[in-house]
Amino acid sequence: MGASRTTLRLDDPKYGFHIDDVVAEALAPGEHSLRGQTSINQRAAATAQWVEKNRRLLVQSDLSRGEPSAPPALIKLYGVRAQMLAPVEREGRLDGWISVHEARGTHAWTEAEQAALRKAAEQVRHELG
Repeated sequence: MGASRTTLRLDDPKYGFHIDDVVAEALAPGEHSLRGQTSINQRAAATAQWVEKNRRLLVQSDLSRGEPSAPPALIKLYGVRAQMLAPVEREGRLDGWISVHEARGTHAWTEAEQAALRKAAEQVRHELG
């Protein structure tokens, strides 16, 4: 995809994972890690609540406009300008999500990028069992 950052957040007590921290992350050169940055209550964020309610891919091309609102810290501290969130469901629960962030500017996410994220979320669900 060539995004600035891709993260996996997951609730899984078996492995000691909590949704407020990053389980896995891929970064473009020069981007800051979100690992260990737990100041945002992830489940309380409007974007996570949208994913919880709709259980489908959330695509946001410009975080300065539109709903649901992204956490202010994501924009101010980490410079994220566009994002996609894909749900990771298990046994009817939203146990996490994959986030794709773009910090270099707004980004009109293509169908191919959206399909790649859906596929990645399906692969995570498969690996988790």
